[in-house]
Amino acid sequence: RRLVSRSPRSSTLLRGYRILTGVRSSPPELQFPTAITIDPVYTSGRQGRLSRLRMYETSEGRKLPSVTTILSKSNPRRDLLENWKMRQTALLGEEGFKQQQQETLTSGTIVHSLIQHYLTPPPDQRVAPVLEDEYTERVQRLWESVRPVLDDITEVDVIESAVHHATLEYAGTIDCIATYKGEKRIIDWKTSRRKKYRLQDTFDNPLQLAAYLGALYTDDRYPATARPESGMIVVIYEDEPASTFAVTKEELEGYWKEWLKRYTDFQHVLQHGSLPTNPLSS
Repeated sequence: RRLVSRSPRSSTLLRGYRILTGVRSSPPELQFPTAITIDPVYTSGRQGRLSRLRMYETSEGRKLPSVTTILSKSNPRRDLLENWKMRQTALLGEEGFKQQQQETLTSGTIVHSLIQHYLTPPPDQRVAPVLEDEYTERVQRLWESVRPVLDDITEVDVIESAVHHATLEYAGTIDCIATYKGEKRIIDWKTSRRKKYRLQDTFDNPLQLAAYLGALYTDDRYPATARPESGMIVVIYEDEPASTFAVTKEELEGYWKEWLKRYTDFQHVLQHGSLPTNPLSS
């Protein structure tokens, strides 16, 4: 099956924000994308004891749970997350907390789209997007935070592209596979209101990378040349340059084992409605 590579549109409307890529007019022979994009097909569905799951639909019609869904439902720290939400609700009020969460989600989605539009053309054709006045100040600051990282990216193999594992039942969207400072990496973009100082501070993000990479190696829609052996998590802020956390091949192998454990725990949740109990806990 041939891969379909798609160039970015000159503009797109996303959640009320207009994104102008600012791509210069070039001769037709120069207007070609170098990055692979396989558009994901999102859906929701029921699986086992769980309903309204975020899922991907494959070209064969299979519905697969997303990596983020599996990590969320198998998270042993879910109680801590719920306690944090309760504290934030008490601090901001229910509507204030919901608004903050929506703003974070929306601005993160827009920044992903900006990055995709910027990186898809060959390096000598890239032009920074023109941010119209209706952009929130947060989006503009996030773009300024990540821009220096993007300038160190050369060859882009994959950008915002769906992937699924050939034998395990899961799927997801790869943010980027590109050469960063001379090394090909699988890259995940994250936005955060709080500074991250260590890879451990990104919680389950390394497991996401391992899951996507494991799926990539089994997905025959991608050529062998698009298979990196290392990764990088980029955390983007409003008020300072983005943080980059490299993930080595050896670290990814360890995170893959952790991912398989979480995947197994998710299957337990589907069958029994809860995580497996620890026989050693009191």
